Amino acid sequence: MYVHFSNERIWPRGYPLEYINESLEKKSALTAGSKIFCPVQQYLANDNPDVDAVFRLTNPASIKFEKNTIILKDKTYCPFNSQNTVWWKEAFPYLYLPFTVSFRMTDIWRSFVAQRCLYAHGYAIAFKEATMYQIRNEHSLIRDFKDEVPGYLNNVLIMEILEGLHLKPEISAAGENLLSCYEALVQKGIVNRDELLFVNDWINDLNAK
Repeated sequence: MYVHFSNERIWPRGYPLEYINESLEKKSALTAGSKIFCPVQQYLANDNPDVDAVFRLTNPASIKFEKNTIILKDKTYCPFNSQNTVWWKEAFPYLYLPFTVSFRMTDIWRSFVAQRCLYAHGYAIAFKEATMYQIRNEHSLIRDFKDEVPGYLNNVLIMEILEGLHLKPEISAAGENLLSCYEALVQKGIVNRDELLFVNDWINDLNAK
């Protein structure tokens, strides 16, 4: 994804490691600036963008992104994080952050679920230029790496699992679709079964509004 915003060898946190070299060879045939509703829009961050521990352990460079707008539609996935991201009310049910997974993966796996569900509703996802810069607080990169290992091992599988689901197109079925996604991830051993308790609580709160 970042290849559309920079000539640097850089990728977003959560991007499958096995596809990085392929993704950096050439720009994907993505939609730029098309007129379609994008209820989630990820704006980038300059200087110290949100990248994974593999990148930080091997690349010290500060990054300045170029201006661009990229639209992702059905069957096209790219992780987005919780920083500088705008959510419209149509996407609010998919703000749910999984409780039982690694801190470094919770927003990334949320993004995969949100993309799959929003695509089912006929919506798209937008990635846009940097509108902020980040001065990162102190981190243990090795600890970050450890917390990201479940993603390195399972991100592709998660997208395959989600893509194989039959979700309902009605926005009124958002809660049902969300639960279906997490039930599938639990069934495949990606997410702890206790997660379903929290998902159901979230859905009940949504329905009680």
